[in-house]
Amino acid sequence: MPEKLVQQIMHDNVIGCQPGASLAEVVQIMSDTDIHALVVTDDSGEVVGIISHMDVIPYHGQDLSQLTAAQIMTSKVICVAPEAPVREAVDVMVSKRLHRLVVTQSEGDKLMPVGVLSTTDIVRDMRGFRWSW
Repeated sequence: MPEKLVQQIMHDNVIGCQPGASLAEVVQIMSDTDIHALVVTDDSGEVVGIISHMDVIPYHGQDLSQLTAAQIMTSKVICVAPEAPVREAVDVMVSKRLHRLVVTQSEGDKLMPVGVLSTTDIVRDMRGFRWSW
């Protein structure tokens, strides 16, 4: 059986924000879309960071309009290519204790997001087809 590639199981809809977005906007997007992390991109669309629930929750009870995505995002984003084997992505996630990888393609000298691979995607793939009756 051929090895699965990241592009076969990733989320291909990237939900994100720009660095200047207020933390209030970030929280609203996360809550309204029921996602656990936003990819932060600059004006050209290049990945510059990621913000997860764990980055946001320390600010509970504070004025979220006074903080920006750039102030709390993780700027060292671990990325994977869509053509990478899932096993390779899993090894990175396990060794670095990550819940998600941003899936990127190079466009010139820029890394552009094309998807997100999460632990949930991997667990769903491990399960296989859903049982139906």
